[in-house]
Amino acid sequence: MAPRPYFDEQRRVLPFDQLMQLETIDDRTFRSVTKAYAPTGSENGTYGGHVYAQAAWAAAQTVEEGFLIHNTTGWFTLGGRPSEHFVYAVHKARDGYNYCTRSVTVTQAAEKGTMFTCTCSFKREEASPVDIQDSMNIKETYREVLDGRENEPMEHPAAPSQDSEWFRTTYLPQHPDHFNPIGGLHLRKVHMAKYNKKRGPLDRRQLIFYTLRGSLPLPTAPFPPKRQPFSLTREANLHACGHLYASDRNSLFIIPNHMSLVSDYNRMASLSHTVIFHVGIEDLIMLPEPRINHPNADPTAFDDESLPLCNIDGDGKGDKDGRKWFVQESWTTRAAGGRGLHTSRMWDYSTGIHIATTIQDGLIRFKPGTKL
Repeated sequence: MAPRPYFDEQRRVLPFDQLMQLETIDDRTFRSVTKAYAPTGSENGTYGGHVYAQAAWAAAQTVEEGFLIHNTTGWFTLGGRPSEHFVYAVHKARDGYNYCTRSVTVTQAAEKGTMFTCTCSFKREEASPVDIQDSMNIKETYREVLDGRENEPMEHPAAPSQDSEWFRTTYLPQHPDHFNPIGGLHLRKVHMAKYNKKRGPLDRRQLIFYTLRGSLPLPTAPFPPKRQPFSLTREANLHACGHLYASDRNSLFIIPNHMSLVSDYNRMASLSHTVIFHVGIEDLIMLPEPRINHPNADPTAFDDESLPLCNIDGDGKGDKDGRKWFVQESWTTRAAGGRGLHTSRMWDYSTGIHIATTIQDGLIRFKPGTKL
């Protein structure tokens, strides 16, 4: 049976828990149920964030409750095929008291070999007398591009299927009926021209807002934790996987875009991707999506439409409908030797807490004679 699509015939988009659903083959082997996102809807090339996040979720099935993902590094070795399932084979590297480690090998067509491999480290919640981070007021720093929409990220345009010049100028005009919303999350791209035009390539930035589609299982018992003694459920890792899924969105395209070389490369592919979480579950929780359709977004395919509206407002820390938003701030620091580096910080948008750092090494080959 082929994987199910990530949106249905009514153009409703699958929530994140359905996107990440796994079929258990044995206690160390799992299989995907839903297609990975394919930017152009073709049968070749899938969004790397899907296999990246789902591999971590597969690894989480093999650890004891109480452990939360804190570091994941993955290597992309073959392109994905959206019409095929992913098979995740988990290897137990170590079980310690505070840390445990898993490696995951991912295949599709077995005869083609490994298409992705990663190492996931999990840790128990740990108190510390030290908590320091770079302080930044995102709304103030990026006021000129947030442009009056700083409290309503959904009013920014949806992140494009592929953030390339070819997609904008060639593919979309040839496919005027293109409809291909990414599953699991709402992702909105901020137009950064006003901020970036007066800065050099390495000082330019890209903001991507993201928030959950649907709702996720409770991550702690009792819930909410409220800084009291609590225990982590295995599903706490599904909340972390939501951030992993968002972390790779159109990442490498930032390199030629910020260098003003949008038409001067002929090959691009992810090589490796690392996400390091700096916080525990209280700062990673993805609150339920209110069942309020936004005019600027495709609706979510909720399981039970008869349930009442969920008007959780996150203690006043969400948008007007109650959505809890996070934001990824991305840039590039290096491009040479047929490769480029994408770096980002992921923030809780309402509190300003720096929740994660990402580093991606990518293949990017510029055309001969290209100059900055």
